[in-house]
Amino acid sequence: MKRSIILFVLGITFGVFAQSPPPPTIQTTLPTTATVSTQAPVDIEFILDASGSMAAMVGTESQMDIAKKSIKETIATIPANVAVALRVYAHRIPKSDKEGSCKDTELLVPFKPLDVVSFSALVDSLKPTGYTPIAYSLKTAAQDFVGKESQHVIILVSDGEETCGGDPVAEAKNLLALGFKVTIHTIGFRVDAKTKAQLMAISNATGGLYFDAADAASLTKNLMTATQRAALLNKPAENVRGQEIRGGDQYNSAVPIQTGIEYRLDHHQKMDQYDYFYVDLKKGQALIVTLATMDKGIAISEDGKATEDENPASGVRFMNSQFEEIKKGWANGKHAQEEVSVVATKDEKIYLLIGSESSTIHKDSPFKITIKNLYDANQGKDVGDTIDNAVDVTAGNYPENWISDTEDKDFYRFAVKGGSPYSFSGTPKGPTSELTLKVYDTNRVQVASETSPTAAATVQLQNIVPQTDGTLYLEVNGFDRTAGIEAVNYSLNITGTAAAAPPGPQATTPEAGGAPTDSTTIVPTPTQPPAQTQGTLGGINLKDNTILLYGLIGLAGLILLVLIVLVIVLVLKRNKAS
Repeated sequence: MKRSIILFVLGITFGVFAQSPPPPTIQTTLPTTATVSTQAPVDIEFILDASGSMAAMVGTESQMDIAKKSIKETIATIPANVAVALRVYAHRIPKSDKEGSCKDTELLVPFKPLDVVSFSALVDSLKPTGYTPIAYSLKTAAQDFVGKESQHVIILVSDGEETCGGDPVAEAKNLLALGFKVTIHTIGFRVDAKTKAQLMAISNATGGLYFDAADAASLTKNLMTATQRAALLNKPAENVRGQEIRGGDQYNSAVPIQTGIEYRLDHHQKMDQYDYFYVDLKKGQALIVTLATMDKGIAISEDGKATEDENPASGVRFMNSQFEEIKKGWANGKHAQEEVSVVATKDEKIYLLIGSESSTIHKDSPFKITIKNLYDANQGKDVGDTIDNAVDVTAGNYPENWISDTEDKDFYRFAVKGGSPYSFSGTPKGPTSELTLKVYDTNRVQVASETSPTAAATVQLQNIVPQTDGTLYLEVNGFDRTAGIEAVNYSLNITGTAAAAPPGPQATTPEAGGAPTDSTTIVPTPTQPPAQTQGTLGGINLKDNTILLYGLIGLAGLILLVLIVLVIVLVLKRNKAS
């Protein structure tokens, strides 16, 4: 069928999720429902890599200079009530003294309310120098924390793996073992696969997140995201719904997403910026995204500072494999929920962009992905949308079929015996939906057509009798008179005696107990119409009772007219005689 778009009311009736092959596993870090603590204060400690490799150039700037700028831009967004610390490693002792360099870690700024000027000055003074003692720095960080009541968030930025023989994952776990409430987020700046794996393992050990930064922009963005997450940990909040997830920054880094799971982003989303996900759809499958909002929205200033507000919103854009927008939708206001959906017109990768061109999105806004099979005639696939690719069916009842929009059509093909009657009926399932049925003969000449007399009414084409063995084609079209509803779900019933199937794909019956496949038609139990007396009109035999009725009415009228004429003649003769 030709498919364009399918609006979100469809999703209200979907009760079964598609069993499609699962995409690669997506890591999540929080349980489906988590209640955020509002009791313990939150502090943030930056641990910055100043090892010799940070001297590497990226264009005209060193990695160290880029990191300095990103740190300084990020701290400007931290609320004044959040205590911030800075620990640095490998900034004083050169690699010529490995033993000393592997112990080179220093708390430059202890936990206290942030003084942006002095903090920035200390960052500017750093020079890339030694080895990479990540494990020793995490071990020493335990001395930085004041008490075990606070929620400590460490944001570790590094361009390389541990080079001093320590085990940073074990040290991360040890912080928890010591009783500290600590979460470590790691950011890999232009790292290789091995370093990425180690940094990810560190963050996973404490329930934190790993962020990948390939350039200055992504480093700054990820630093701000990690910082915003930490700064909002102690906010008053309702129950948070959904598993955390992060999409790609563009199409080529889009992340596959599973169906049937409620998600939420792991970061706030700026206006007109998006997280990129994708799903692979088969022709005739509907992709539904359910958007929801909670009680709080988010405002993000130009300098990246996030402040909660009373205007929650969420949004999604659907893009096809050519990166063209198919559709978009929104949910606005507190505790809003909207369903937005599209139907695949072919086997295709569909991209989902979570975000909005007109609103910022709070990270706690949940969304859910569902796939619904809009297949026809028990075929396990979408039937043909032209007479040339009509699908073979047999007599019987087909309860679940779909017309996806006003341009869509379903075409079926039925092998018939000459002289046998055939009837077709279709019933739209929506209260405001209507159907049109058309039948074509073997030569593809239209011989009958009928439209639902009213919304939701059954439309019938009865007692169509071909004179010779051959084929009848059935076209089904549908529409809905309600604004914003384009899809039509309908049932179809065919009665008549099937002849040998015409050349081409054949309707088949699955083996006992077997499920239908894409090449299988489930043959319903046929039902026979009552015996009829047939007449002939234009090569198609019709029930002759109708013709007889019209003949009798015509004859009666003719007799009445003759009697009237005779009466008039008799009256005139009498007048003349007198």
